[in-house]
Amino acid sequence: MNKIFKIVLILFFVIVFGAENASAKINMFPKARYIPELSFYGDSGKAYKLKDFKADLLMAVLWSRYCGPCINDMKKLDEFMQKTQDKGIKVILISPEKEFKTADERRNFLKKIGAPHLVSYVDRKSNFINGMGIFVTPAVILVNRNNEEAGQITGGVDWADSDVIEYMLKLKNDVSKQLDKQKSADEQGEK
Repeated sequence: MNKIFKIVLILFFVIVFGAENASAKINMFPKARYIPELSFYGDSGKAYKLKDFKADLLMAVLWSRYCGPCINDMKKLDEFMQKTQDKGIKVILISPEKEFKTADERRNFLKKIGAPHLVSYVDRKSNFINGMGIFVTPAVILVNRNNEEAGQITGGVDWADSDVIEYMLKLKNDVSKQLDKQKSADEQGEK
């Protein structure tokens, strides 16, 4: 039994701390895809959908308070959000509802980990995360201005890094250009 406990403990540390150092993976879709009408909830209990948020690029960050890489990302994600919010990128957080007893507890937790400016929502019964087909956190759903899923990022990211900020601003512009080209092609097809 003692040997099994040691193996489980070693595996736990490998998974938790090994994943923390894993690099992020980005998957941009060749063609943006439909987003299901799935709800998540604000502090007052009001239901929201991704289409309720208007931005050139919406980053819906799925996270958990028990996810080491998620917690490590939050302070830098807060910095990223402050540097990009006036440049067409909006960041929202979505976490499992069961992890926090109250909205105040969730807000206080974000303050404690250095992310007081991030706006957080909850996913009741994991309907949102499961409906989106997300099986790992942290995960970022990238949504274009037409409310379509343009891609996903999984794994930890150094969001405050100037190269990451530059890359995400370029990505936002590329996603917008792709929409403009599609709109132009659609208009040409109508003539």
